[in-house]
Amino acid sequence: MVKIKTGIIILGIFSLIGIIHGIAAASFNIFITWLLIGIWLIFSFKVFKNIKRYRSFNSPYNTAFFIIGPLVIGIFYSIWGYFTGLLGENLIEGGYLYFSLWSLIFGFPYIIFGSLSLYRCFKKYNVIYFGTKSIKARRLGYLLSISVLFFIIMFWISFYSIVDFYESLLIPLHFSIALNLLLLFISTLVIMIISGLSGTRTQLPQLTREYIAQRVNNLNNLTSPTRSSVPSRNKKSNRTTTRSSPTPTTRTTTRSSRSVSRSSRSTPTSRRQTISSRKKTTTKTTARKSITRSQNTINSRNLILYKPKPANLSIEDFKCIFCFKLPEFPKDKGRGIVICPNCRYPAHADEFKDWLRSSGLCSRCNAPIPASYKRNPKIIAVKNYLTAFKDYIRKNK
Repeated sequence: MVKIKTGIIILGIFSLIGIIHGIAAASFNIFITWLLIGIWLIFSFKVFKNIKRYRSFNSPYNTAFFIIGPLVIGIFYSIWGYFTGLLGENLIEGGYLYFSLWSLIFGFPYIIFGSLSLYRCFKKYNVIYFGTKSIKARRLGYLLSISVLFFIIMFWISFYSIVDFYESLLIPLHFSIALNLLLLFISTLVIMIISGLSGTRTQLPQLTREYIAQRVNNLNNLTSPTRSSVPSRNKKSNRTTTRSSPTPTTRTTTRSSRSVSRSSRSTPTSRRQTISSRKKTTTKTTARKSITRSQNTINSRNLILYKPKPANLSIEDFKCIFCFKLPEFPKDKGRGIVICPNCRYPAHADEFKDWLRSSGLCSRCNAPIPASYKRNPKIIAVKNYLTAFKDYIRKNK
């Protein structure tokens, strides 16, 4: 509520300034310009806030907000440089190219940001997330590149051929080529050709058994405590017993006395021991049976908690969010499955722990993972998780 109120307050202030300035200058363009400045400030505050949040969790910026948002803002505010009545004087002499203070302040930073984000789609990121959905980064990079090039070409064709249409709505201030759009057109073309078509693809490592065993060993070395204290204690105990050992005569007397006492009490204690051992074994077996029964009932009741949150599920939603493969049994036996506490998408336990070493956000929904869950994530057996998947298959036949 507080964030919405601050956005409404900013829009209200700049729209009021726009109304006053627009009436004084008798220009509708100036009113829209002040309104767009307010929207630009709200978006910029959101960008800096998300950057700070992602840095605190050491998370990559592979979301639609950082990929598509800067490109849209940079293109739109560069185009509005044709119509703005504020800070619109051309800084380049000659008249062939247009670059004003408006283009420098409001358009140029997001043109650079959008070009870097487009480059990362081909070189750095593997997946781009749209909320709980995802798309391959290179595929999105191609779509964005073609869309940007097509939009800029169509805008230039329509702007220079249908001038009367713009004069009936908004009055253009110049008809030169915007330097921002020209730079974005060239950079997008270069990125798509060099980084996209001829560049090497970023691939996930192949999950061979040797690679998985190596990662499991690394995680065990990080998490398992050292056991060097146990043998040292045994050594110390052995040393103390040898140093404080009595003479041979005292040893024989004590052993004989102990043997007499044991022989005199052997019959009743042996019976008691057998009875107690039988009771312990029966209690252990009953406890194990009760535990297995409770686990079976929990698995049957809480199948919904094993499934991802989206209402319309598919087989893709049950795949690991890192290797994009379905859990298999007995192939993945011993690896375990960890479910995100927010979106409930699955991941292999070893890959999930490896991801937590570099980020504190879920790789699927970008929600922060609680500290208690990071220290002790709930690991589900692959066989138990497959019960939820089989239940989904059975219901959707």
